[in-house]
Formats: sequence, C-alpha cells, structure tokens
Amino acid sequence: MRLIQAACDVFAEKGYDDATVAEICARADANIAALNYHLGDKAAAYRLAYELSFEEGLSSHPFDLDSDASPMERLEAHIVSLLHRMNVDGNLTRFERIRNWESLKPSGLVDDIDHEVRKESRAHMLKCLAEIVGEEVPHEELLLAEALVLSMCRMVLPFNKHELALVEDRTIDEALLQKLTRRILDLVSGGLKFAVAQGAKAQG
Repeated sequence: MRLIQAACDVFAEKGYDDATVAEICARADANIAALNYHLGDKAAAYRLAYELSFEEGLSSHPFDLDSDASPMERLEAHIVSLLHRMNVDGNLTRFERIRNWESLKPSGLVDDIDHEVRKESRAHMLKCLAEIVGEEVPHEELLLAEALVLSMCRMVLPFNKHELALVEDRTIDEALLQKLTRRILDLVSGGLKFAVAQGAKAQG
C-alpha cells in the first residue's frame, strides 16, 4: 500500500512524464524491484494511481442517496460530492492534480479508466436532471445541462481563484461549497425548465 500511495503523491506532483520509479520507491522506502513486483512498470503504477485516487474521493464523498430522495436532493448530493472531490481544505485533491497533468501533457494511458470510472457518475447526474424536468426533455438539453454543472464546479477549483472575485480572498470552505451548490442547482434547474417551456412553445 505504501508504494501505491507514494505513486499517487508523486504523479500528482509531477505528472506521468516527470515522475520516476526511483522517486516513488524512495518515498515508499522500497527498492525498485518491489515496485516492479507489486505494481508492474511505471505505466501500470500510473493507471493504478489514477484509479485509486478517483475511488478514494468517491469513497469519502459518495454522490448517491437513498432511492426515496427527490431528484433535486440527489442532484444536490451529486454536486456536493463533485465539489468535495475537487477540493480538500482549499487545495486540489490528488485526483484533480493527476487529472490536470493528464490534460496538460496527455499520456493516453488512462483514457479507458477515465471513461469507465465516470460512467456511473454521468448516468446518475443525467437521470437526476431528466427527472427534475420530465422525460420529454431532448437528450441534448440534458447533456448541455451536465456540461454546465461540471463547468461551474470546475471554475471554483483552487487554481482558478485569480479569475473569480468570489473566491480570490477566501478559503474554499464548507460554507462556500454549500452556497455554490445552491446557486448551481438554481441555475441548472431554471435553465432546464426554460428549455422545456421554449420547446413546448415552438411545438404549439
């Protein structure tokens, strides 16, 4: 476990290209042979670190609620989960740092993992959005709403603080995350309802 935790830390700090097996092993107080034996090569360690860092965040901040919760309550829980999985004590989580490196310098090693780990989360959000405004909403409108939610969540990541007066001089704490969640919910649900009304008007 020390090896994979060290791999998560090093890949989060340096990305795939600049991370080395030697540094990972030094952090874990292990020899290089141990990494090769337990994790495989550097690429295999990177894939494991990407998946583990995502699962850690989801385990700490699950997005799902009991089935008897309303669609709006479930969407709220999902947004809260997203914001917490992106921020920890005002800093980027390990997964977000690894993911940012992957965006800046794509390795192509985790594309399949990224798609797989997000599949359940995406399906959950789209289901919540559809239930809020009714199944008659065109699927493209739901995809646009999903993109809007994700964009608004990502705009309050710590590295965007200089672009947002709201957060430039304050910590991204629990109170702020809750306030942001409510505003995102208001904007998304209002936008979807407006889209439905416009569609009904066009058909009438």
